[in-house]
Amino acid sequence: MSTKKYAVVGHPIGHSLSPFIHEKLFEYDNIDALYIALDVENLDEDYDTVLKSLDGYNVTIPHKQNIITKLDLLSEKAKLTGSVNTVKNGEFSKGYTTDGYGFLSAVKAKCSGIVPKDVLIFGYGGAARAIAFECIENGCSVSFAVRKGSISNCEKLRKEIKSKLSVTTDIFALDSIPNDKNFSLLVNATPVGMYPHTDGCIADDEIIKRSEAVFDSVYNPLETMLLRKAKEYGKNAIGSVEMLVYQAAKAHEIWVGAKYDDSFLQDICRKTEDKLR
Repeated sequence: MSTKKYAVVGHPIGHSLSPFIHEKLFEYDNIDALYIALDVENLDEDYDTVLKSLDGYNVTIPHKQNIITKLDLLSEKAKLTGSVNTVKNGEFSKGYTTDGYGFLSAVKAKCSGIVPKDVLIFGYGGAARAIAFECIENGCSVSFAVRKGSISNCEKLRKEIKSKLSVTTDIFALDSIPNDKNFSLLVNATPVGMYPHTDGCIADDEIIKRSEAVFDSVYNPLETMLLRKAKEYGKNAIGSVEMLVYQAAKAHEIWVGAKYDDSFLQDICRKTEDKLR
């Protein structure tokens, strides 16, 4: 049997831990597979010649929405969120999103199985979209915080959420989050704070103080400035390694029908964190 070929696709891509995690999962499944990181700047140039030759692949910044027009089919969740982070190739190419599943699994693991109800999401891109829809479907109230220049783009997402789920969301400029607003969870769904710009922090100290928990989708470094500040203020600081591992496990379920118990996935989380230290 020939070696299966998988990849994570994005630009830039050098920081990705996905190959490490997926290799562990394929080893557990006893599947002969190669998983690599592919720096794809232009989907139009590389889709037919590179991506279609793979058995499957994961999609990260900045292609989670742009990839949709290239695919033959979408899962219902991918249609709902307008975001794809997992593709299975075969007779047809089909896009899925496992971001929301991975996020919710990570938060539940760190919040005693409870999903915080008042959520402020920084960003409006592919990950933010998936997280927002997942939160709303689980009964959360969702608000967005973005740069002033991005408010009009985020407004499109708000209208889409209203149309699909009949739910109203708030949008705040980063420097205009109301002082009387408290949140049970802050979510950084932007690259702010990612290596090599590790001194970046998307939220100011006051909004961190007015939150109960903080989740950062950035996983390199393991402890971002946002998470460090959250810990200093006694908040529940949730890193994204669990999200990365659980969404990877969901991708394997899509690709090869794999199932994993929680103790094994938690062991992969620990090994991934050790690799980042």
